[in-house]
Amino acid sequence: MEQPLCLVRNGPKGKLSLNPKVLKVLRGIWQPVVVVAIAGRYRTGKSFLMNRLAQRRTGFPLGHTVQAQTKGIWMWCLPHPCRADTTLVLLDTEGLGDPNKGDSRNDAWIFTLALLLSSTLVYNSSGTIDQQALENLELVSELTDFIRMRAGTGERAGEAEDSEFVRFFPDFVWAVRDFTLELRADERPISEDEYLERALMLKPGYGRQVVAYNTTRQCIRNYFPTRKCFVFPPPVGAEQRGRPEELPEAALQPGFLEQVERFCQHVLAASRPKQLQDGVELNGRTFGTVVTSYLETISSGRVPCLEGTMAALAASENAAAAAEALVEYRRGMQDVVLPAEQHELSEAHNRWLQQALAVFHHRAFRDRDQQQQLKLMEELQAEYGALLQQNEEASRTRCRELLAVLARPLEANLAQGAYAQPGGYHAYQADRQRLVDAYREAPNKGTKAEEMLDKFLEGRKAEAEAVLKADNALTEVEKQLADQKQQAELLGQAQKAAEEQNKQLEAQLADQERSYQKSLRMMEDKMQAEALKAQEEIKRAMEAKMQEQERLLKQGFSERAKLLEDEVASLRKSLQTQDMVGHICKTLQAALKTACDIYIAHNKNKALK
Repeated sequence: MEQPLCLVRNGPKGKLSLNPKVLKVLRGIWQPVVVVAIAGRYRTGKSFLMNRLAQRRTGFPLGHTVQAQTKGIWMWCLPHPCRADTTLVLLDTEGLGDPNKGDSRNDAWIFTLALLLSSTLVYNSSGTIDQQALENLELVSELTDFIRMRAGTGERAGEAEDSEFVRFFPDFVWAVRDFTLELRADERPISEDEYLERALMLKPGYGRQVVAYNTTRQCIRNYFPTRKCFVFPPPVGAEQRGRPEELPEAALQPGFLEQVERFCQHVLAASRPKQLQDGVELNGRTFGTVVTSYLETISSGRVPCLEGTMAALAASENAAAAAEALVEYRRGMQDVVLPAEQHELSEAHNRWLQQALAVFHHRAFRDRDQQQQLKLMEELQAEYGALLQQNEEASRTRCRELLAVLARPLEANLAQGAYAQPGGYHAYQADRQRLVDAYREAPNKGTKAEEMLDKFLEGRKAEAEAVLKADNALTEVEKQLADQKQQAELLGQAQKAAEEQNKQLEAQLADQERSYQKSLRMMEDKMQAEALKAQEEIKRAMEAKMQEQERLLKQGFSERAKLLEDEVASLRKSLQTQDMVGHICKTLQAALKTACDIYIAHNKNKALK
């Protein structure tokens, strides 16, 4: 994108809607996306920082008055400067607390969307992190009113879900602009991160004022255990005037530029690709689907549900993955020239089946009941079955036409009476054998060569008997022997046709079994990979909780630290449940084997008929 575009429109009466033009852009991005969103009070220079992250001087609209400039949420998609084959998505949000808008609930939805959509959430404020700055961020304490982990949860359940949010919320960066204080405390220098932690320290006690003081701080600590702070000195000296975006680079204070550079380096290096539950990474297309889902939910008056959004996305993507896999299989198999031999069909089927399954598993995720993959396997087998029938018909047509051409000399001799004389039967037999030999040597007959030859010879049985009967050079005994020989040859050909049919059936059943075995192996690999991602996600959350627990203990809040122990224990238990993956794979293996057995039995019965 050359310029940012409005992703979420903030219309009359605070109605949020998606810009379809931007959705089209997202659908064309197949790379993983790293999403950085910025939120904060209006007119605090958020857009300037986002333009610097984009490594541009201009881009996101910059205001020049006291009125808020950015409306809704604006998006800029760029190649990630630090990650290969990754797209950086920058989200600049409408400023919070605009007095001309006067709609705190609309502010809450804008902030909630920024939080839900981002890998890293930057909160931008000015001055210092004092009580007023924290009160401006009180939206954090109201998040359970705007987000649910799973559908159907009431108020109590929502409160119980607080501990789960940490697994899915972004990393948090607080950017403090126009900071003029010295970073010192207790007569020693402190870091920016320590400055933030001191601002988030809790007060002991449970009185009303203490609870009011602690609420926002506690929520920030709970929801964003991975947090960082950057303080920016004023961009220009006291004697100068102007906003940083309006001034040339040389006019800006070196200390300010150094902090901007440090901030950008950290955000670009530390921000991970956007993930949903179980470590599922989003690309531009799936990111657009998630944005659409959230906005549709909000527009309907409901609260976004993380589990519901994940389930809907999985269902949509898995269905699309199956359709894409089927197209891939058809594309490959259409290059097979019919009629083909069975081994050629088997080789092509196995090759393109594996390719189709790879396409499916590359896009699909969380297909836990495996319904979509089983459905795909049925569709692939149906496609293969239809191709086998087409090949059989093509083989019959080819063989029928070939036999018709090869039989012309024989038919011409019959028409001319060449065999209606003594010794004619031996001449007829010799000509017919030459026909059979030429037929067997002809290439590209397909899978019904013996069947069609059997039908051809059986169809000329009466003709051969007539020639034999008319040959006066043979005695009755010789005629009987010749007739018996002919019957034996016909029987032998019928057996060859039956053997041909059995070999084809065995090959097709072997194809079926190989297909399901490949499907099972790839399914197991996919489930193991998803389980590992889920483990990594849980480990990150657990480490973050343990770090927060350690902070609380150091600050003397042992009771609050004890409460976190239960959350850590719950996460640890989640890690141990990964053994269930093996059980699920065994169950699926049994289910697939049953399906394969049913298919084989069906084909055997069909063959017997």
